[in-house]
Amino acid sequence: MTDLKPLYAALLCASLFSGDAEAKGDLSSSAFGCKHLEDVADPRSLEGKSGYFFRIFADLRLHFSFSDESISNLAQLSEILKAKGTTLIYAPVPTKSQAMPDFLPEQAKLYGYDRKLAARSYQRIIDRLKAANVLAVDLQSPMLAAKSEDGLFFRSDFHWTAQGARLAAKAIADVIKAQPAYASLEKTKFKTRELERMTSFSTLRNNLQRFCKDALPPVESVAYETTKVDQSSGTIDLFGAEAIDPIALVGTSMSNAEAGNFGGFVSQYSSLALTNYAISGGNQFGSILSYMTSREFQENRPRFLIWENPIYNNLGQYGPAPWVELLAAAAQTCQPSLEVQNVVDRQDEFFVNMASVEVASNQAVMVATEDQTIRNLKIEATLANGQHRNIAMHRGDRLRATGRFYFPLQPLEQAPITSLKLIFNRPPEGGSELQLCSY
Repeated sequence: MTDLKPLYAALLCASLFSGDAEAKGDLSSSAFGCKHLEDVADPRSLEGKSGYFFRIFADLRLHFSFSDESISNLAQLSEILKAKGTTLIYAPVPTKSQAMPDFLPEQAKLYGYDRKLAARSYQRIIDRLKAANVLAVDLQSPMLAAKSEDGLFFRSDFHWTAQGARLAAKAIADVIKAQPAYASLEKTKFKTRELERMTSFSTLRNNLQRFCKDALPPVESVAYETTKVDQSSGTIDLFGAEAIDPIALVGTSMSNAEAGNFGGFVSQYSSLALTNYAISGGNQFGSILSYMTSREFQENRPRFLIWENPIYNNLGQYGPAPWVELLAAAAQTCQPSLEVQNVVDRQDEFFVNMASVEVASNQAVMVATEDQTIRNLKIEATLANGQHRNIAMHRGDRLRATGRFYFPLQPLEQAPITSLKLIFNRPPEGGSELQLCSY
């Protein structure tokens, strides 16, 4: 592996001496009258060429947290989904600087940025994923090969433009069309048309503007719309009208942004209908957890599941908890329900006797209710030695509430578990069901 010590030393030197360089006038002046972007603005940023701005800690990063454990989890998830008829396609989005290095300012070198090392860092992750039999799509190469003038990312925002989304969609569609399952699927003709220019709100632009005298470039672009062509009549139907589409898309605001039309471009290039489940602000797991814990996924699994994620999103950030949910939901190999009893005088609490239940290390408990307004679940475990352990699960407001939770019991077992108490944020309509699910 690459020795990162020289890089960290360069970063330290940059943070110590960038202020002196500015005082001496060594750094180029701002085209927008910006000051203190590097030391005060949130996020710390650099002004590049032609009005492009880069976040220091996200866009200039050369090392991305992608542990062997995260790759192993992705590989296991891919294998389980494949056994159930779904092909997982992981699509890591390169940073703005990885996609458009020609627009970086000279100051980037003071932070130790090296465009070749940055490109290799991305490619290294792709290679490791492919070596683990994860179907990962290289989105960096087509972006680097494209003309930078096409504007693959917005100047004053970190999201890709429709042009960047189009390149990514085509790369993903090419991978889909190369899969054996693709040939047997019914193809649909799609048409993408150009709409009027639209301006999107950007938190990043808004934050940076406070440190700039002149107006920063607006987050403005031509909007696109992809529609399905009814080949029998020659008319155009609304996009995504089918109840069950062969492609499901989960991801971040990159996939959810209206201006990008990312899902539409995937359908156009793949000739397959797509349902977009992406969530803005849901972090790396919000969208896929919301979708895979839903009954919609369990009852109608897609042939292809695209998981879009920026390369800097750390899949190990929240520990094993989200992976347990994803793996258990993907396998959905569950035993008959355990007996759940209402706690006297409490409609939001339930009791489960676990004295005669054996729990294996590859099992999770699934708590399911028909009430999809349930967002919080607290589990109180009582152990045979008299100790108690608690687990708290929360579906944030940006996530889709599905009424279904998965959690492991093995880490709690310092002694056998004798009982569980389930406490919901409100009384669930229709009660609750509890099963042990293997993964």
